[in-house]
Amino acid sequence: MLLAAQILGAIAATGLALYLAAVAFGLYLKRRGQLPFDPEALAAEGGKYVTTADGRIVEYFTYGPPDPDARVVVNMHGSGMEAREQARLNAPICEGLGVRGIAISLPGFGYSDMQPGRKVKDWPRDDLAPVLAVEDVDRFMITGHSQGNPHAMAAAWYFGDRCEGLGLYAPFLPIDVSKEEGLKGGIGMEALPSTGKLRKWYMGWYFAVMHLSVVTFAPWLPLQALRRDGRNIHADASLLRHVGDSAQRGAARGVIGGAWESARDVCYEWGFDPRVIETRNVVIWHAADETLCPPEIGRWLAEMFRGKEGVNVNFRDDDVGFGHFTYSRGEFATPGGSMVKALLDGCG
Repeated sequence: MLLAAQILGAIAATGLALYLAAVAFGLYLKRRGQLPFDPEALAAEGGKYVTTADGRIVEYFTYGPPDPDARVVVNMHGSGMEAREQARLNAPICEGLGVRGIAISLPGFGYSDMQPGRKVKDWPRDDLAPVLAVEDVDRFMITGHSQGNPHAMAAAWYFGDRCEGLGLYAPFLPIDVSKEEGLKGGIGMEALPSTGKLRKWYMGWYFAVMHLSVVTFAPWLPLQALRRDGRNIHADASLLRHVGDSAQRGAARGVIGGAWESARDVCYEWGFDPRVIETRNVVIWHAADETLCPPEIGRWLAEMFRGKEGVNVNFRDDDVGFGHFTYSRGEFATPGGSMVKALLDGCG
């Protein structure tokens, strides 16, 4: 009995020591903040940046023909990734279709400055609008993948008729709409901590774990989650390399920005209702074997938009074993089979 008590005491002490060490390291990361912005490194990659009204850096990439009269598409990346990933995927598509492309890194990813506690509804005004102004863009189409979807929908909601096409790839919904409509939520909807909680000192461990996940053990650890999402993903070395490279570049200025971006209120409390979006050209592709964002969300969105007068909806829900990344490869990564082409077709 005494020996058992001593063993349990040692285990508890070890666990407490590890917890306190994680908290201390996480607090250090929070105090340090993001690593400095390196404009020369960004320029060497072909990237650009704007400075927002509140002084933040927003990085972006442009691709496709430089024709000022060409249609424009904005391609938004998912959580943990960054704009160069979308540029690499969509550059050959845009070249083939004669479309100007713009990919923007969300706050805290790539070289973009972080913005703890932000609301998705403000992103079109604060981040997208300055990029569109610098690039002399009026009307545009926009696509989103995963966490890029709330921002694509926010752009359609905010800009109204200026948005002539909305493409949603593996979308999810804000927590209030999910509950009102009786739909399953996206991954972590109920479990993620809020920004307010992340500000507490004892949540330092969260930032430490994020650092281990996306810096120390990257890209190996993020790719383990990806491999579990689709039965065939393990066989596509090019896709794994594409995602792994972006996951590492997403933390180019450290993990702190991405950690703040993972807060529940940032991910799931958008500040606007996507049900009021009036865009008439909508493409929704949501793989049937998706595990991160329940496929029923895509089906519900398709029916919701179809119920609006004059809205053209292109919906598909393929099951080819690539889950969350079904439409980032194969025929869907070619000009003729891409979401950008589907949006162009919807423009008439």
